[in-house]
Amino acid sequence: MNSTVSLQFYNGTITNRTGLAPCPPIKPAEWMETQLPPLAFSTTIIATQLFNLIIFALWRNKDPYIFLHICLAVASFFAGLALASSVPLRYITLTPVNFFLTKFFGIAVLFYTTSASILANVAISLDRWLSVEFAIKYRTTITKKKALVAGILLTFVVPVVLSVPRYVIYWKDITVDRCVGTKHFSPKGIGAEFTEVMMGPVFLPLLFVSQLRILMIAAKQRLRRFTQTHRAVVPFVCSDAGHGPAAAVIHVGEVVSVLWSSFLGSMAIVVCALISHVPNYLMSVFVEKSVVKFSASTRRLGAYMTFIQHCVSPVIYLLFWPKYRTAVVRLFLRLRMVVTLHSSVATHSTHSHSSRRGTGVASVQHGHVMGTNRNGKP
Repeated sequence: MNSTVSLQFYNGTITNRTGLAPCPPIKPAEWMETQLPPLAFSTTIIATQLFNLIIFALWRNKDPYIFLHICLAVASFFAGLALASSVPLRYITLTPVNFFLTKFFGIAVLFYTTSASILANVAISLDRWLSVEFAIKYRTTITKKKALVAGILLTFVVPVVLSVPRYVIYWKDITVDRCVGTKHFSPKGIGAEFTEVMMGPVFLPLLFVSQLRILMIAAKQRLRRFTQTHRAVVPFVCSDAGHGPAAAVIHVGEVVSVLWSSFLGSMAIVVCALISHVPNYLMSVFVEKSVVKFSASTRRLGAYMTFIQHCVSPVIYLLFWPKYRTAVVRLFLRLRMVVTLHSSVATHSTHSHSSRRGTGVASVQHGHVMGTNRNGKP
């Protein structure tokens, strides 16, 4: 980094340097490129994941694998909060306390939640693979409690174990630009590369292999269904209705339909995570190995792509999960009921107030008239 336009921090303290040039005003194009995306992404992430958590709370009779998606929503929600906290921290003076907060929320927490979301996708992917690879055993052993415990351990505990040593050892390597608040974290050495790989990239091939295996199993099931249907055509015509191969064909079709309806949404979430992270990690590898040089804008775009996985999950759930859509309808019905009740109460209160005022005026007038008649005066 250029020392004339930035402050470097070492050993947790600010290194005072003389001759530092004043920070130039931020140009609108630079603000749009560096500061608007974090604000937009953080707002979108918080809103979408809060919506997910509300819908999951309204979801009745949740299957065990839904708790893994709840863990993913919580991890993404905290990622949005960490990203949002980095926005105001750009505009405060970098005292030692503020510098620590910037490093903690802008780097450590944000990278931790990113790792947590990747591992949540790993839990979802493994769960769906087990559900089709060992269907009978899975359905007889899995419970909501087991799924929730597995989701918490893999999503939140394992990332802590993986990330804490990295930031304890390489905390000093985080630098912050004093003018625009951009943060840089590029520790060197074999240990740094190992800890970086363990916080996310090492699990991406596992996601790919598990999804590929699920597709292979699904293809075999569809091929088996097609074969059984083909073989059942002639016997079905010749046999009595409701007997023989027709029942078997219907049974296989129902099984395949249930399987696809349960893991298509999960597969879409995992594939979206792969698409979001792979380009950024490939660019990081190419830059480290000096294979290809990327501009700062391109690297920034790759980093922004990793936030996409935190935003699109409600759309995917709406497309593939009928029960999610049912919970959404239930939410809007409750909101409509609350609004209607509030409107009716307000209307009733207004009418009552008006009625009381009218009755009071009439009573006063009536009393005045009656008093005049009793006194016999005009």
